[in-house]
Amino acid sequence: SSVASAAAYSSAAVSSAATPSTTSTPSTSGTKRGLAYNDASLTTCFESDNSIGWGYNWAQVSDGLSSKFEYVPMLIDLRDMFTSTWETNYKAALKAGTTNFFSFNEPELPAQANLTPKQAADAHIKYMNPVKAAGGRVGAPSVTNGAASSGLGLGYLANWVTECAGGCDYDFVNIHWYDSATNIQYFKDHVTEAHTQSGKPVWITEFAATGSDDQVATFLKTVLPWLDEQDFVEKYSYYMVADGVLVSGTTASTIGSVY
Repeated sequence: SSVASAAAYSSAAVSSAATPSTTSTPSTSGTKRGLAYNDASLTTCFESDNSIGWGYNWAQVSDGLSSKFEYVPMLIDLRDMFTSTWETNYKAALKAGTTNFFSFNEPELPAQANLTPKQAADAHIKYMNPVKAAGGRVGAPSVTNGAASSGLGLGYLANWVTECAGGCDYDFVNIHWYDSATNIQYFKDHVTEAHTQSGKPVWITEFAATGSDDQVATFLKTVLPWLDEQDFVEKYSYYMVADGVLVSGTTASTIGSVY
């Protein structure tokens, strides 16, 4: 199975105090579908779509996302530029009505958060447990769909849970998936396994299928209704709101229109 490509993000969006959205959609109701973005201006074409309710940008402040969407902040890794602003930004987000928060991005990959399961467990207790204590809902570190037998993906997640030894407060698990548009059953099986293994609700915050536009459209037309029907799937976001993927210029692309 393929491993998630590195997500781009803007460090500039993390350095200032949060000005998050003023409305939120509780995870227990409303729509599951969300927007993964770097440039909030590209999300405007989705604002009239009531099937989309939230968004995130791998950062701690929304950087212009419409208040129509719940903004979900992320503590992407443990560099000081991110940890030093986290408390200020998560508290501001909570005050503004944000419900959900993400922790470390793909920690099993050297090019991403690059943390051992123990390092990620200790850091979750230090940085994410206070968010939970303050009233937020918190996700486990997001993991790829790399081979579990190699300590990637769901294997990493299992090892993280072991290292937590009951000390990590979290409400849902966060997974990524990249593979062929024809591997629909693999997608369903992987999402289901994340829930079966963890016993927690699942967020799929990066997923993308490779293939022609027609193949990707078929993939989405098949998996989106399935995701909406699964009680254990709380939220999901296709990768991503970028020119040539979900948008073409400032309008929804062929794939974006299906999404």
